[in-house]
Amino acid sequence: MTGVAFVVAAGMALVLFVSLANVVTMTFTRGAVRAAVEEGARVGARSDDPVGACEDRARAVLGGLLGPSVRAGVTIRCSVEGMRPTVRARADARLIPWWPGLPALAFATDASSAREELP
Repeated sequence: MTGVAFVVAAGMALVLFVSLANVVTMTFTRGAVRAAVEEGARVGARSDDPVGACEDRARAVLGGLLGPSVRAGVTIRCSVEGMRPTVRARADARLIPWWPGLPALAFATDASSAREELP
């Protein structure tokens, strides 16, 4: 009888461990997406082609921090807005949890940086 209790307890411990690891990876992914958006906006603000430079840099940062399956769920858009030009970067992400049947975590983040222009 103790063997059954041990198997059940070990199974529950593994489920708890995998669930916590999933939360940690989702938190890391959210931070990586935020860092990519901020870096893209900064680089775009200094570039002659702000939209292209912003999107390229944000994708490069994501490429260095996230794997291809996670990157597939992230879309990045950059634009130049306002009377005083501002480069705005926005990322929409949808993260699929490891456990089947759980809803996906969807979030959006954005960053902006004032456009730097020479007089």
